[in-house]
Amino acid sequence: MIRPRWFRLMSLSLAAALVCPILALAQGTEKQIEESLNVVRGDIMARRDAAMQAIIQLDAQQAKPFAALKAEYDGELKQLAEARKALLQEYLEAHKALTPEKATDFATRSLTLDDQRNALRRKYFERMSKELSPLIAGQFLQLERQFETMADLKVATVMPVAGY
Repeated sequence: MIRPRWFRLMSLSLAAALVCPILALAQGTEKQIEESLNVVRGDIMARRDAAMQAIIQLDAQQAKPFAALKAEYDGELKQLAEARKALLQEYLEAHKALTPEKATDFATRSLTLDDQRNALRRKYFERMSKELSPLIAGQFLQLERQFETMADLKVATVMPVAGY
């Protein structure tokens, strides 16, 4: 498939926009990481909630159960976020001199947190599908994934690379 020149340039620009900050900030400071986590907790989550309000169309009967399910989800997500933050802080203290064992430990714990977050999404998708509708559940899941990806990228761009 031949893509127009503007598409290729846009793709290269996007790639550069994503890669350059990662390389430039691969030696992020604890302060930069804390600021990124605060942005995630504040700005990105507020935008997520505003997007959900604007996009997910709920009638009066659906609004209350949706709000209750979302509040439960957010509470469980916050627990995972706190565990992730603790892991990131521990990693920051050790990233310059990781042993193979410690690198394996960090990777395993990070992947476990990813699995737990995915299990949480699945749990609430199923509950919302049953209690509200699969469409509402799908919209919630889609928006949640989009904003989680933005949050993950924000934090990842300031995390130092292991061994540096």
